[in-house]
Amino acid sequence: MARDMKKTRPVFTPPIQVSHLYYRLARILVWGGLTRYHKVHGAKTMTDIPPAGTPAIFVSNHQNGMMDPLVSCAFVPQQIHWLTRADVFWNGAARHVMYGFNQMPIYRQRDRLEDIRHRNDIIFDVCVERLHAGAAMGIFPEGNHNPFPSLREFKGGLSEMLARAARKHEDLKHIAVMPVGVEYEDYSEFRRQLRVRTGPAVPFHDLLLEDGTLDKKAFNARLREALAKLVVDIQPVDAQPYLHPAVRAARPTELEGEAWSDLSQTLGQWAARWSSNEAWRDGVKTSFDAWQSTQGKISGRPEAWGRTASDIRNARTWTRILTPLAWLANVPTWPTELFIRRFVAKTVRKAEFVSTMRIGYGILLFPLTWILTSLLAGLLAPDGSGWFAAGAMWVWGQGGSRFYAWSQSETLARSDAAEGHSFWHNAQRAQERAAWERYLEAVNA
Repeated sequence: MARDMKKTRPVFTPPIQVSHLYYRLARILVWGGLTRYHKVHGAKTMTDIPPAGTPAIFVSNHQNGMMDPLVSCAFVPQQIHWLTRADVFWNGAARHVMYGFNQMPIYRQRDRLEDIRHRNDIIFDVCVERLHAGAAMGIFPEGNHNPFPSLREFKGGLSEMLARAARKHEDLKHIAVMPVGVEYEDYSEFRRQLRVRTGPAVPFHDLLLEDGTLDKKAFNARLREALAKLVVDIQPVDAQPYLHPAVRAARPTELEGEAWSDLSQTLGQWAARWSSNEAWRDGVKTSFDAWQSTQGKISGRPEAWGRTASDIRNARTWTRILTPLAWLANVPTWPTELFIRRFVAKTVRKAEFVSTMRIGYGILLFPLTWILTSLLAGLLAPDGSGWFAAGAMWVWGQGGSRFYAWSQSETLARSDAAEGHSFWHNAQRAQERAAWERYLEAVNA
């Protein structure tokens, strides 16, 4: 019976649309949740984004589960259209909402449908027609997520979509393939830093072949090169654990312009040396193991230490006096926040899904909490002041939540400054410090 049900699943043909009100409203909530949870950088430097109405495909690295699509949706002004697993669309109400969020189903082998290729052909044709109408797509060429900061092998779906688009419409031979790099300082911790970078469109029309296909290998290499300029890409795989602490010490989420370009070039040089310079590779491994052996119970964040004592953060110590006020400002939101934090801690096992779920629940429950408390304040207020009380409570809830988030950023900065000072000046950490310096010397030799 279950197998027959699989065979009779409906064939979906999503509507041809460029935008939808649901998406526009949801984006406001997503931006609010994202900027409250993370300290974001890069919104003002995204100068490569094409104007609205330009057929575009935004292509990003994929480290942090469902969080990465939210980041793209928050930072990119255009409404982005995504492909989502088809089983979410079986329910009619869910399908209506998903279409409103510009989501389209993609069928997988696990759906056990005999006509899966035909179904996906329909979806890809809809994608092409949406692009032709001026829509923007979002694709993760790595196919799935991996929490380590490196690019993995790209799949072929993007190449096939570009080739299909070029076959159907001559003007789609110049779709703007826009690389977007997303960098997290810490996936799950509240108020750690997040950086988004964009680069110029990646051309592909010169790689279209006479048979109507696209030179996938050449295009993926070109796209990979573009994305590698925007994100930390530690290569090769066996070098990653040894080089990662040095990269973290460089604080990549805080870098832009020439400073970021220098680090990106350095990563490329390390990748080449790892494969060709055995003496350097062995030196890095040896110094890394020696540093690890000194840590014991004393550990910390390389981001807090930096690479020299001059990298100790300059925290604003005066912000400490505002901490009690920040806690008071967060009172309307605190019960809901505590519930979400504990619920996610109990139900989410992978770190790369923690921020997604906390932000997801937050963007739904926080406004609802503020609405309910505002209604309660209005009802309990003296006659004639109900609207004022309700409005004041709403401002308290929303503004207080923002103020609390800012205060938490300052608390983390002070904590990092204290950790950095302890690491570089505490005599009890001399052995660990010396091992760290030898490790950095080996990496940069």
